[in-house]
Amino acid sequence: MTENKKYIYKAEEIFEEIPDDPENVHMKIPDDIAEEAGIKPGDTVKILWGDQGSIIIQKVEKENNG
Repeated sequence: MTENKKYIYKAEEIFEEIPDDPENVHMKIPDDIAEEAGIKPGDTVKILWGDQGSIIIQKVEKENNG
């Protein structure tokens, strides 16, 4: 069973505007969350929007078809 932990951050700590692209933003996954989830730069992640503004981040595991 996966344990769900709750972290609270301000939006400005997570999201950063992209110059010349007002339709999108950069999302930085905080180091403590990335470490806990085993996420490293370049990994594929799945982002889900939960209730009451929560964000659910899941690492997408690569399938071994061998």
